[in-house]
Amino acid sequence: MQIPQPSPPPPPLSSSSSFSTKDNTKTTLFIILTTSFFSLLFIFTLTSHSFKTSSLSAHGRPDPYLFPNRQATFTKIPSDPTPPSIAYLISGSKGDLDRILRLLYATYHPKNQYLLHLDLSAPQTDRDQLALSVQSVPIFKAAQNVNVIGKADFAYSKGSSTISATLHGAAILLRLPKKWDWFVNLGAADYPLVTPDDLLHILSYLPKDLNFVNHSSYIGWRESRQLKPIIVDPGLYLSEKSEMFYATQKRDLPNSFRLFTDKLVTKGSILALAWR
Repeated sequence: MQIPQPSPPPPPLSSSSSFSTKDNTKTTLFIILTTSFFSLLFIFTLTSHSFKTSSLSAHGRPDPYLFPNRQATFTKIPSDPTPPSIAYLISGSKGDLDRILRLLYATYHPKNQYLLHLDLSAPQTDRDQLALSVQSVPIFKAAQNVNVIGKADFAYSKGSSTISATLHGAAILLRLPKKWDWFVNLGAADYPLVTPDDLLHILSYLPKDLNFVNHSSYIGWRESRQLKPIIVDPGLYLSEKSEMFYATQKRDLPNSFRLFTDKLVTKGSILALAWR
């Protein structure tokens, strides 16, 4: 009896066929995962859409805080008030021509009014030169807000003619067609500490009937040197310069009211600022 011979073992697979089988397995797995991912994404999209539809139908309309139907309102910023106008009386004496022009340039603003006064102590040629200098500046000529007193007055610093000259200048400024709000009396030796724009900006927030008078009830040495002496001021009644006359007698101080002293003595709307 013959014993059957065992079949020979199958030949071993080559390396190339082994790699091909692995690649096919990976491709199949990738296709399955990709299909599952897109299926889940599609299901999630349908679920989300149905949830939004049911939510809108339940509330009726979107939240008004998220979707406002009114236009935004903007608060109107108030504009600055209209700047006021200041009337300047700039006075000087002999040799003050250049200083008057310097002060005019330092305080000039087209909204203001300016009146320049060279008293009778200065020669007439200085007043003529002052008027020509004002007319030669284009901005002064265009604004027409700078005037020069042709008929000058005497102004003695120790007499009452200074008050008379100030009142005369204020009366001329009141006759001008353009209105002003405050009156400032300056001398040729003064100089402003602020710019005209800053000054007008500050005054635009103040009431027009507010006065600025720097006064004091402390008389001190002025009682014996300025209040009690009797002075005859020739600038009030003479057209030529003359010496002031001091009487030998002294007058008594009034007891029915108190005396106050200040550089500015005129009444009305007076603005006494810090000048140097």
